Amino acid sequence: MMRTLLAVLALMIGLSPMVTQATTQVEDVIFLDGQIYPLHTLPLEQYFNSGHPRPPLRAPHTAMWRGYKATWEIRGDRLFLKDLEAWTPTGKAGLEAVFPGRKAPIPATWFTGKLKIPQGKPQKPYVPYPLYAKYLIISVEKGQVMGRQVLDQPGGPGSLPSR
Repeated sequence: MMRTLLAVLALMIGLSPMVTQATTQVEDVIFLDGQIYPLHTLPLEQYFNSGHPRPPLRAPHTAMWRGYKATWEIRGDRLFLKDLEAWTPTGKAGLEAVFPGRKAPIPATWFTGKLKIPQGKPQKPYVPYPLYAKYLIISVEKGQVMGRQVLDQPGGPGSLPSR
């Protein structure tokens, strides 16, 4: 019995690196100052967490477990949802899957937090998103931009909090 238990334990430990590997997730994107950037924040999740029902979304592949990819824009000092690609049990859908009867751009008045926008080229792969040397952090309160700052890669001086 003990020998079997040890064999199972050794097998589990030996296979654990394979089990713990994960797929880097498809990023939301944001239009800012005339350019498009990856976005390492998911503002739409706050919408779902604030009492709005999450539609039945499905993962079209392992790189998109949340079931959607959102396109955001900062226009003036406001955050807007510009587009949404969502996957439902019946197939690919757009904004109507989450915001029936509404048209883009949709003011993101539900979002309060920090938008984490990578700057430059990816430095190393990481899950759920690659790591970059610098990040532009935009503070937002109820969809209103409150400030911006550039921070170094996690672990460096002036770094972001760890994930």
